[in-house]
Amino acid sequence: MLNKLRLRLRSLFFKPKMEDELQAELQFHLEREIEENIVRGMTPEDARSAAIRSFGGVERVKEESRDVRGVRLLEEIWQDLRYGARMLVKQPGFTSIAVITLALGIGATSVIFSFVNGILLRPLPYRDSDRLVLLDENAPKRGIASMGVSYPDFLDWRDQNRVFTGVAAYEGGVDYTLNGSSEPEELSCSWVSYNAFEILGVAPILGRTFTAEEERWNNGTVVILSYGLWARRFDAKPDVIGRTIAFNKRSHTVIGVMPPGFKFPAVADLWVPMPPVVGERTDHGWSVIARLKPGVSFEQAQSDMTAVARHIEEQNPVTNEGLGVKLIPLREGLAGDYRKALLILMGVVGLVLLIACVNVANLLLARASARAKEIAIRTALGAGRWRVFRQLLTESVVLGVMGGALGLMLAFWGLDLLLAAIPIDLPFWMKFDLDGRVLGFTAGVTLLTALIFGAAPALQASKVDLNEALKEGGRGGAGAARHRTLRSLVVAEVALSLVLLIGAGLMMRSFMRLQHTSSGLNPENLLTLSLNAPVVKYDAMEKFYAFYKELLERIRAMPGVDAAGAASNLPLRGGSWEDSLTVEGYPALSVGQAPTINFNVITPNYFRAMGIPLLIGRDFNDADTGDSMKVTIIDERLAREYWPNESPIGKRVRFSPPDDKESWCTIVGVVGAVKNESLNLTHRKTVYRPNAQYPLDDMSLAIRARNPESLAPAIQRQVKAMDPDLPIINMLTMTEVVSRSVWQPRLYAILFSVFAAVALALASVGLYGVMAYSVSERSREIGIRVALGAQRRDVLKLVVMQGMTLTLIGIGIGLAAALALTQLMRSLLFEVSVTDPLTFAGLAAMLSVVALLACWIPARRATRVDPMIALRCE
Repeated sequence: MLNKLRLRLRSLFFKPKMEDELQAELQFHLEREIEENIVRGMTPEDARSAAIRSFGGVERVKEESRDVRGVRLLEEIWQDLRYGARMLVKQPGFTSIAVITLALGIGATSVIFSFVNGILLRPLPYRDSDRLVLLDENAPKRGIASMGVSYPDFLDWRDQNRVFTGVAAYEGGVDYTLNGSSEPEELSCSWVSYNAFEILGVAPILGRTFTAEEERWNNGTVVILSYGLWARRFDAKPDVIGRTIAFNKRSHTVIGVMPPGFKFPAVADLWVPMPPVVGERTDHGWSVIARLKPGVSFEQAQSDMTAVARHIEEQNPVTNEGLGVKLIPLREGLAGDYRKALLILMGVVGLVLLIACVNVANLLLARASARAKEIAIRTALGAGRWRVFRQLLTESVVLGVMGGALGLMLAFWGLDLLLAAIPIDLPFWMKFDLDGRVLGFTAGVTLLTALIFGAAPALQASKVDLNEALKEGGRGGAGAARHRTLRSLVVAEVALSLVLLIGAGLMMRSFMRLQHTSSGLNPENLLTLSLNAPVVKYDAMEKFYAFYKELLERIRAMPGVDAAGAASNLPLRGGSWEDSLTVEGYPALSVGQAPTINFNVITPNYFRAMGIPLLIGRDFNDADTGDSMKVTIIDERLAREYWPNESPIGKRVRFSPPDDKESWCTIVGVVGAVKNESLNLTHRKTVYRPNAQYPLDDMSLAIRARNPESLAPAIQRQVKAMDPDLPIINMLTMTEVVSRSVWQPRLYAILFSVFAAVALALASVGLYGVMAYSVSERSREIGIRVALGAQRRDVLKLVVMQGMTLTLIGIGIGLAAALALTQLMRSLLFEVSVTDPLTFAGLAAMLSVVALLACWIPARRATRVDPMIALRCE
């Protein structure tokens, strides 16, 4: 009676503002009254009539119903939202589990999508970047997909093409030293064509860009500064334009400053015009970028450039035989190997999100069974199936929004954590943040997941049998259809989880094999660093050789140093020097057909310092000078290929063969093969030349010592003592170099493992929840079985077998799906088959054990059912 009086008073004073609240509250109390009447023994029809009379008669309820039907659709939705929120608040346990489950799936998806957005979707910072393409030379007949561009070929491309508004060449990563200050600074410089900035569509904020006449170094040179260098070293003063600054001991005139944030495809602190003479057609070391003319498609440009390449080959058959040209969209060229890995990871987190949706759908189905009487009462009061379905789906949307909000918070944290796990400086164009596109994606995923996990339970729950749901003693059971849906969802969860587990297992096995693969050297107790002696100061090749020889002698004399050497390229530090090879006694091939090898210039003791074994012959020594016989050392793979049954010592080879006979080099030693580019790539055959016969300006040092990290300050002092203007570049232990070289496989393995662990946990919780719900639903049946003499082991077997049958069906489907889907991972794996039987069998067994535990806990609870209590409750 108090409730009735309160409703009347509120309707008198607050009806204009709280119409929808009154209708909801009136309906709630009507439902309570009807339920109480049914409990007293009334039929559903009598219970409804009595409740209506107690609230003011049929006319009053009809009036209220007309008012409710008259409320606009938007108001009804708002009412559904509030009611749904109240229902979720009343069940904090269910709500918490569902929201956390969704948040894990949505958060993981948002993090990976932010990487997809930053690498594959975000526009590049250039005008009409989709019209920019990279050009590269290849040799399909020799199996070379990418080899760089020779400068003469670039000039021919620029003159003969009909599809580009401009073509520019560049070379990045050139080390320049800023002199004239208290502390020299090593800078990254790019050599570029004069029209490179015009092609990119970016103008300087100060000064101008290069002219065609400035592509010459005969009368000094000019330089353009990056905004960061201008602000850091020149206080962002406009009077820098026209100033003369020393880079590498050479005077440069500043003519421009690029805008903030501008980066060339090769990151640089400054840009200078490309040199006027840059080698022969056999020297493929340049990168080329071009802009398509308006109306010209990518396919048309590829066809035109293929014709240009054939014309160049006809004019230069010796150097360009078999060489082609390949066009690559700039975005695709920059993304490189990231594209496929990201798409696979996106699919992986999509599976995690799908498992989360399936799990929440299971929870909603189980919850719908408990709400069967409530839904039946709503239906008895006149609510149609669509009205019930909309209310339940609205609750799912509220749940999804809560999960999306928490998932977004997890995504902020997860993105920072993932970026911190990347040990290198990412390329400039990779920007990872939760921008508008990512937030929109998260909102869309949230809405989609709410519909996915909410639709099926809502459809099932809206099918109501009033007689079964409202009768005295009715169980409010789910029915056969609902049980079938629950079982199907469990099978789907198990199958999807197994797919992710197998993918993670393959990635982990691949990474472990990669970590334990031999690089051909001993990385322990090895310190590495790079130097770049300025050409102006050390203007003769003999001076370069003398500088590095003296520096190495000083370092070898330091306490604790076991060996020290230098090389033009150290393994796994990036960069390599390719050259063509001719072997005496074998037919001389043209440059386009000759085999390609890795070419490295080293000092004596380099092999000892690196821990590379000398198999036969000797190392280089001080007698190998520029006036002595030209010598070389080859690796064991090259020796096995050309001299499988004899010693190669004394045999002769030559590189990029010129005409003079003195170019032949005599083999004096054979060393073990080394992985120069990456641990997961096949060894490239390598030859070594002595630095005394081939002096270079930039060399990298390798110092083996008992405690290399402690030697770093002393080595810096030795370098400063010899040249105070010479900075040290990238001083790292070889262990750090090896670790950095495998950061991508490590990151992929970690991500796969984390996602698979989440999937396994969700599947286990889902299976446990379904089995626990099944036990509660079958409590009467179990009670009868026990009353008839069933033993505990019989009940345990009954429940466990039901759960394990679903698990085994899911495992069978998951194995079949994994066999198909893991084929996409082939390029990410190292020395592991995509159908590795140990991984498939082991993870299927592990999932079975976890599922057995998830089934055993509810089964154990079922054995404790008291038949008297179960039957009395029914």
